[in-house]
Amino acid sequence: MNKIAVLHYMPLEYYPPITNLLDYIVTEHAERLQSVKVYSCRNVNGRKDYWPIHQEGYGPIVQQEDNTLDREIKKEKTKEEKIKKNQRKKKKEKFVIAPSLLSIKRSPFPQKKDNSLVRLFKYLHYNIFTLVALIFYSPDTLLYYESYSAWPAYIYTRFINPKCRIFIHNHEYSSKEWYAHTMKQLRYYHQLEKKWLYPRAQWISQTNSDRLNFFHEDHPYLKKEQLNIMPNYPPHSWNKGKEKRKNAKTKELVTINNQLRANNQQPETIKLVYVGSLSFQSTYLKELCEWVNSQDGKIQFDIYAYNLYNDVKAYLKQFNSPSITYFEEGIEYNNQPNVLANYDVGLILYKAHNQNFTYNAPNKLFEYLACGLDIWYPNVLQGPIPYLTKSTYPKVIPVDFENLTYFNWQKAIDKDNCVYKPSEYFCENVYMELIGELMA
Repeated sequence: MNKIAVLHYMPLEYYPPITNLLDYIVTEHAERLQSVKVYSCRNVNGRKDYWPIHQEGYGPIVQQEDNTLDREIKKEKTKEEKIKKNQRKKKKEKFVIAPSLLSIKRSPFPQKKDNSLVRLFKYLHYNIFTLVALIFYSPDTLLYYESYSAWPAYIYTRFINPKCRIFIHNHEYSSKEWYAHTMKQLRYYHQLEKKWLYPRAQWISQTNSDRLNFFHEDHPYLKKEQLNIMPNYPPHSWNKGKEKRKNAKTKELVTINNQLRANNQQPETIKLVYVGSLSFQSTYLKELCEWVNSQDGKIQFDIYAYNLYNDVKAYLKQFNSPSITYFEEGIEYNNQPNVLANYDVGLILYKAHNQNFTYNAPNKLFEYLACGLDIWYPNVLQGPIPYLTKSTYPKVIPVDFENLTYFNWQKAIDKDNCVYKPSEYFCENVYMELIGELMA
């Protein structure tokens, strides 16, 4: 049975695809694995610490014999007392704590307020602690995420256990230009990847075909059979019980819009939502807020974001508009389906300011779809193009965020002559291939 180590330097809570993968492993493939150990850092943005959904509190029901109870049952004089004892025994079995398949070890994560020495200590802590842990754990399979996590993977697989199989996944595409301007530390890690880890990796994945093609152009010596696509989809549980409710809500909205159109009236308030990080440099936040504020209450825009620059946070708090609400605590990932079901349109606001963003089909595209929301995304992005819709809804629509004055949002939300098509993009479907390789 496999012993797998997962190296994910960045805090797990900031990256739903890694937590979704761990949930999938624990819930669907526990019996096929000996153990999985994860090495990451503590989150510093007030997120609830991640723990696999199948291992919260108590583990799965474990059938165990309780000889003490058996002896007591034999001493009972009546059939009724024996039945009660058996019921107590079964009740106790449900609360037996199962041995954990998965464990998570965390190092301190650098913060902006840290001085250079503290930051250096925290970087060293992750690298050295993780390496020592790998030596004692001795995994036969290692999955690491991005260059941030590469150093322990390099030392372990080159000098400690060269037979260990290497798997690599990238949340983002990092171009040669990006590496040229990033921290020296990461440039050094990337050199180790190119020298040792990439050539020997059994699996290297990007989130879509565009990013994979760019990555292969940067590293043409890699074989095609090493390269894979692993999109960032939400779990299928996001869709359970919501298709019918969203279908009914949309039909009701279509009926109302048709009635209002017949009476030459405007439709009811449309609720927009954005979930995720924000900056002025990389998103159309200001453009959208100003446009919403000009719609005289016809549009309600809610923002759930905890990962913001201070200038963005100040802007949102000072923006005086009853149509815009900022929830600075964000939403815990597993609670998003309950919250998003209350909205009509999910927004993607990224600008095409670099190659990575331009060719990005972000997590929230598929998360909004899973919850039955229409999606408006900037027309400068190439990543969402394969998911455009014409005759089905939820609708995926390109929008010119630099000229919102001319945007006909009434037409955008009109679902007349459209048929409902539930999302088919769920992580369980894409993780099957990776799990098959990990357990081979």
